[in-house]
Amino acid sequence: LLLGLVIGVGLQGAQQLSGVVAVLNYAPDILMDAGVASADVVTAITGILLIVMTFLSVPLMDRAGRRTLMLVGQLGMVVSFALLAISQSCHTLSGWGCRGSWSKYSSVVAIFTFIVSFAVGPGSIPWLIVGEIFTAESRGKASGICVGANWLGQLLVTLFYEQLKNSLDTRLFFMFTGIIVFFLSFTILIVPETKLKSVDDIKKDLQEQSRRCPPIVRFSYS
Repeated sequence: LLLGLVIGVGLQGAQQLSGVVAVLNYAPDILMDAGVASADVVTAITGILLIVMTFLSVPLMDRAGRRTLMLVGQLGMVVSFALLAISQSCHTLSGWGCRGSWSKYSSVVAIFTFIVSFAVGPGSIPWLIVGEIFTAESRGKASGICVGANWLGQLLVTLFYEQLKNSLDTRLFFMFTGIIVFFLSFTILIVPETKLKSVDDIKKDLQEQSRRCPPIVRFSYS
């Protein structure tokens, strides 16, 4: 199903293009840019927090629903990165006129809330939905494409982070905030709820949803 692939690949993009790779790989540098002295300690706590929150999010998947957790997580990520971008800008850019010790504390809070939000939503939900929206006949190939999209997104962020950081400086996390807002809109408009639904029910939902999409997507159901 073409719409299913669009959803699957889009969710993988929402996960990897959100900037989580930058946070996990470059957290010390990010925090130092905001004036945090003990950046390595905060980075270690960030990794532990990601593992703990991923396990804690498991029972929520069937209670709150996949789509709801995805939306909550993305919204939390938007707020977190907006706060981080403002904190970095206030610490670095004298023209903003808001420099102060508060920026290092708000940066730590932003990193922690970002990781919590990621673990609850985009960190795990895309994999769950990908396994639910495809029939048994198409699941193998479709999942392979989604995994490829995930690795591609991770590769792009890893390869170009340094160049983007040098070019955009403190505006980088404003860019990531914009990307997350885009994928938040994608989730609202396209991603269905799959909680406690059979493949046939999800397929019917996708078929109904495809009628509101461009002809190239509707074609896959004709």
